[in-house]
Amino acid sequence: MARGLLAGTIASLAAALAFNFFFLPPIGTFTIAHPSNWVALGAFLVASTITSRLVARARQRAAEADARRAEVEALYDLSIDLFAATNRVGALGVAAGRALRTIGAAGGGLVLFRDGPGQADVVFDLAGSLAPDDTVIETVGRRGETAEVPAADGARDVYLPLAVGGKPTGVLVARGTHAEKAALESVGRLVALAVERDRFLRERTAMEALRESESLKTSLLRAVSHDLRTPMTAIRMGLERLGRGGGKEIFDEVTRETERLSRRIDNLLAKARLDAGAYVPHPEPSPAADLFRAAREALPFVLAGREVEVSVPFETPDVWADPALAVEILTNLLENAVRAAPLGTTLSLAAAPSPLDPSRVRLEILDRGPGVPREMRTGAVSPAGETARAGLGLEICRSLAHALGGHVVILDRPGGGTIARLELPAAPQGEAP
Repeated sequence: MARGLLAGTIASLAAALAFNFFFLPPIGTFTIAHPSNWVALGAFLVASTITSRLVARARQRAAEADARRAEVEALYDLSIDLFAATNRVGALGVAAGRALRTIGAAGGGLVLFRDGPGQADVVFDLAGSLAPDDTVIETVGRRGETAEVPAADGARDVYLPLAVGGKPTGVLVARGTHAEKAALESVGRLVALAVERDRFLRERTAMEALRESESLKTSLLRAVSHDLRTPMTAIRMGLERLGRGGGKEIFDEVTRETERLSRRIDNLLAKARLDAGAYVPHPEPSPAADLFRAAREALPFVLAGREVEVSVPFETPDVWADPALAVEILTNLLENAVRAAPLGTTLSLAAAPSPLDPSRVRLEILDRGPGVPREMRTGAVSPAGETARAGLGLEICRSLAHALGGHVVILDRPGGGTIARLELPAAPQGEAP
C-alpha cells in the first residue's frame, strides 16, 4: 500500500511463502501435504495481489485528482492575477511570467505582434530562452495553431497562439513543460484576454488624456479671453479719458492695468515653458519672508494704499522650491486678494509649518472680501464659463504649484473673506543657509 504495485506484489509472494513455511504442514518446509492448502495458498496470493493493484490504482487516481485540483486552483489564481492587475508599466510581463510558472515551464516568454506575425516584440523572456530568429513563433502566429517540440527528460516546448476575435496578437512560449495540453490552452486563452485587456486600458487612458486635454484647453481659452480682454478694455477706456483731459488718476489706472496684462502674458509664457519641458524647476531653500517681500515688490501699483500684514513665526522652515515660480504663484494670489477685498481692509500674509505634514510649509494670503465663488474654490469647468470667471491666474497658480510638488486651495475665511493657501515642500534638514 505504501510503495506501489511492484513492492506490493513482492510482499504478497513473501507473505505466501512465509505462510507456507510457518503454518502449513509439514511446518518448517516449503512442502504442501494437503491439496486444500494449495487452494488456500493460491487464494491468499491472488487476494493480496489484487488488493495491492487496487490500492495502487486508487493512489494513482487520487494523485491525478490532486493534480487536476492544483491545476484548477492555479488557473483560478492566474485569472485573478491577470484581470485584477492595473495598467502599470510591466504588468503584462509579470502576468506572463506568472502564467509560465503556473504550468511549470523552465523557460519561455511572451511575444506580441505589432502589425502581424512578421513584426514581433518580446514583452517577457523567462531565463533568456527566447531566440530572436525562432521561426516557429512566426509560423504559429500565422496559422493560429498550437505547436509542440520535444525537449529533454520527456518535457516539450509548447508554442501557444494568442488571438481574440480571430486576430493573432502574439505567442506564449513555454519551454520544458510537462503540463497537459488542455491546461496549456486554458493558460493561453487567459493570457490572450489579458493582452486584449492591456490594449483596451492603454487606449482608454489615451482617450481620457485627450478628453482632459480638450477640457483644459477649453478652460484656458475661456480664462485667457476673460483675463486679457478685461485689462485691454480698461486701458482703452483710460486712454480715451486721458485724451479728453483726464489727470493722474487715469494715468495710474492705465498703469495698473498694463502691469496686470504684462503679468498675465508672463504667466502664460511660464506655463507654456513648463508644459513644453523647456523650463525645469530648480528648487532651493527659500525663506517665506523673502518670498512674501518679492511678491509685494512685484505689485507696487496694485498694493498702493493697501495695508499688508506679514506673519512668519521663527520656527517656520524654509520652503524647498524654485523661487521664481513660488513668487509667481504668490503674486497671482495676492493680486486676486487685492481685487476681491474692499479698500480700507487689511491683507494678511502668513507662513507656518503645515499642521498635517511637518515636511511641508503652508503659505496663506487672507483678505476680508465677499468670499470665494464656488468655481474658484473647486476649479470646475462648466458650460456657463465659470472657470473663465475664476480667472487665468488661479489656473496658472495650480499648474505651477503642481510643478513644484505642492498645491493651491481656496477657502472661506472665518468671519468673512478668503484664504488662498499654498502648500509647498519644506527644505531638507541642513539645507537652510
